[in-house]
Amino acid sequence: MRRRALVLAVLWGAFVLRMIHLAGRPLWYDESFAVLYASLSPARMIYGTVTAVGNAGAADVHPLLYYFLLHGWMGLSGESPLAVRFLSVVLGVLTVALLYRLAAWCFDRRTGLVVGALAAANPFHVAYSQEARMYALLGLAAVIAVWGLLHALENNTTRKAIVHYPLSFIHSPLPIVHWSLFIVGSALTLYAHNLGAFVLLALNLLALSRRAWRRSMPALALADLGALALFGPWLVGVLPGQVSFVRHGYWLTPPGAEEIVRAAMFPVLTFYEPGPVWLLGLGLFTGLLLLALLVLRVWRTRSRAGWFLLLCWTPVLLLLLLSWWRPLYLERALLPAALFYLVATGWLLAQGGLPRLLRLGLVGLLAAAVAGSLGVHYTYSGFPRPPFPQVASYLQASVAPGDRVVHTNKLTYFPLQVYAPDLPAVFLADPPGSPQDTLAYPTQEALGIYATPTVTAAVGTAEQVWLVYFPREVAEVEALGVEHPALAWLGENHFAEVERRSFSDLVVALYRREGP
Repeated sequence: MRRRALVLAVLWGAFVLRMIHLAGRPLWYDESFAVLYASLSPARMIYGTVTAVGNAGAADVHPLLYYFLLHGWMGLSGESPLAVRFLSVVLGVLTVALLYRLAAWCFDRRTGLVVGALAAANPFHVAYSQEARMYALLGLAAVIAVWGLLHALENNTTRKAIVHYPLSFIHSPLPIVHWSLFIVGSALTLYAHNLGAFVLLALNLLALSRRAWRRSMPALALADLGALALFGPWLVGVLPGQVSFVRHGYWLTPPGAEEIVRAAMFPVLTFYEPGPVWLLGLGLFTGLLLLALLVLRVWRTRSRAGWFLLLCWTPVLLLLLLSWWRPLYLERALLPAALFYLVATGWLLAQGGLPRLLRLGLVGLLAAAVAGSLGVHYTYSGFPRPPFPQVASYLQASVAPGDRVVHTNKLTYFPLQVYAPDLPAVFLADPPGSPQDTLAYPTQEALGIYATPTVTAAVGTAEQVWLVYFPREVAEVEALGVEHPALAWLGENHFAEVERRSFSDLVVALYRREGP
């Protein structure tokens, strides 16, 4: 009973941490796009994703599984921030529960509880269990795949018939269940995010790393083929076009040493929210100490924790290497790697053989870093998530008939399209062919939302213009030695700024025509 109460406490804690400020945080660009896209019919979503765009390939780079799930979810729960994010909360708590069971099976229940507690409070996982995007789904699907494969491989090594004849799993119901979980989990991982393929590659490398498991390679090959068959329609019909899209230019930049350091900080990471210097220093020290202790103890004990280190670092290193050719390193797509890292961390704390004082000190460092990271996450209101609801209320109260609201980019337009769809607003198109030019025309067609190519077309005959922009965008352009095109055009056409209001990292400025 006590053990069950502790498990329930861990799951309840996971749920509470994911519900904090869930409705109060503004929907930012990625989430707003997800909500608007998922509100379309499945046929429109397919059209807006797979339609070819000249030599650039497909219109979008993400599979549609999450959008389809969100479409059905919104039909039941509505489209409020709380409603659309609650799907990720559910997926996140289920992931914590499954990680507990996986760690308890691999080690013991005490280790499972420690891993569950680490996952419940992990800032990286909390952040993406609070966001209306596909990453919580990706994490859950990857854990399901790992669960199925490890159980299947271990069953194959402990059953004499299967040891001598790997394909005899066909005649045993239990291995069939586990291989089926691996197949379905692998297909879901791929349908959640294309970069999930690196998780599956890491799983195959793990199977090759143990001599006893190599006898199961024929079964694993069949299971891989089963997963690819389920993913086949996307693999054959869409993925090549998406690869072409990325090849012709994408917003990701080549990674460097910073990404490796941040990967070592997965147990305390909040992803893109900049923290104070003391927190970054604490997180770096804790992450590097934890990595060093894990490598040392796993090497000495030959523990199963090494499985999870391999599952964590293989996708990280492979993506880093591949990104030297074509930048593909997307930190949030490595959420499954962070979850596997937590399993190894839980083993180190529960049964890694650390001296008591060192273990208590490490727990204290992790607790302080995690608490600080969560504090930053819950209170952050800067780029790219300023208080869009306040901006919407301000504009709704201030914009007069005949005025025009002009967004310098889609990052501000889409959130306000969710919060204030009736505003007379347009947004300027990204420079064609630039890394930021990610909203393809078929996607715009599906949404019924079109970028405006020039400031002249955006302003039209309006006498008053409300310009919405991030100052950092202006600073980046001015760093190149030129004036921002929108500001330059307004000055050249006799518009003068008469009012300005800042909302954290976002500016709303009123310009009035004062000349011919």
